[in-house]
Amino acid sequence: MQKPKHKFSPTNGTQAGIETIETGMRFLTVLADLHHPQMLKTIATATGMPPSKAHRYLVSFIRTGFVDRDPETGRYRLGPAAMQLGLSALANADAVYLATHAIIELRDMFDQTTCLAVWGSHGATALRFEEARRAVTVNARPGTVLPLLTSSSGQVFAAFMPESKVAHILREEVRANKARRDKQAPTTMAQAQALIEEVRKHGLGRIVNDMMPGVSALAAPVFNHRGDVVVALAAMGATNDFDARWNGKIAAMLRQIAARVSSQLGYSAERLSRAASFRE
Repeated sequence: MQKPKHKFSPTNGTQAGIETIETGMRFLTVLADLHHPQMLKTIATATGMPPSKAHRYLVSFIRTGFVDRDPETGRYRLGPAAMQLGLSALANADAVYLATHAIIELRDMFDQTTCLAVWGSHGATALRFEEARRAVTVNARPGTVLPLLTSSSGQVFAAFMPESKVAHILREEVRANKARRDKQAPTTMAQAQALIEEVRKHGLGRIVNDMMPGVSALAAPVFNHRGDVVVALAAMGATNDFDARWNGKIAAMLRQIAARVSSQLGYSAERLSRAASFRE
């Protein structure tokens, strides 16, 4: 009789589990917590493994698509399979469930393509699109990481996420925009901050021909009961056929629907404000 390939060990003294799988999952969790691509030595230190053992795990995860290795820098990061797994888990969350119905409602109301975006391990990430009957070319698909400064959903996260979570990505984008001499995107941190303040002022992210020529978009934040932005709802369409005004009908309905979903998640700006004043 062939011996099992995996080593089994008890968990909390009650049930047996596959130790190598548990170790592998903890390994991926540590890699996710590192946030940015890292060298083998850093990953080995963070996981408490000798570099040789950490490398074997990385090789296996690369083969299965859960880890990527940048051929230029040699650094490791979570791969497409890990992202897909995360997106599938997010799809089962209440916020995403409610937001999915919201973007369908928005699409049917204006016959414009709509998008639901969340904050993933690499930043603002498109999770779902609902396409309208009218044609619009969108160079993104579920799983696409969206820029923070030149996408309406990205702007929402840049404006309402804690600065500590977005600062690094913002600096990288500004540096890249400057290197490309992109006249339509912020090329200094001062310009980026001015854009973010405009998003906060209007409560919406907005692009007009920025990320995709001929395409404009608006996006609104959805907040949970703690006041954290958890989802961005966006509508987009051909610039000559899309009302991108701050006070237009699409903007008004986006704000209304996002506020409704936020309320369903327990968000109350007034209640959070009162709680903050009590803490002070």
